[in-house]
Amino acid sequence: MNTYLDSFRLLKKSIRENDFYILLCALVAVVLFILTIIIAFSINKNSKDWKKEKNPKFSSFLCYALKHIYTLFITSISIFPLLGMLGTVIGLLGLDLTTGDMENIRANFFIALTSTAWGIIFSVIFKVLHALIADYTEEKIELAKKLTDRIE
Repeated sequence: MNTYLDSFRLLKKSIRENDFYILLCALVAVVLFILTIIIAFSINKNSKDWKKEKNPKFSSFLCYALKHIYTLFITSISIFPLLGMLGTVIGLLGLDLTTGDMENIRANFFIALTSTAWGIIFSVIFKVLHALIADYTEEKIELAKKLTDRIE
């Protein structure tokens, strides 16, 4: 059991040192996820008032923003496995098997494997989050389209 705990500590350390680009993309995905939820709830809250709306441009903007931010969020999910593979390639390119330096070989294999692991971990997490909001968000996009079409 201690081995699993040590592995988890090393994996956690790797996200800060070697795989920070995956962490940065995860932070962007979190922001996109939160913006999607906020805009979808805003559309739901304001949908009753849209018929009386004096400013139809704001309604159109909400519809446009939700569609595009949601699309960016979905796209960001598919980027994580690719980032994991990129880290794997970078780690393997750093291998120098001719010298027989086992520490170098171990370090580069570690980089390759941790980036793959982080790519899979974040992809799974965001896939689950997407599944939780997909129907609701797509429903709000359709509602916003219908209400915007009626106003214009």
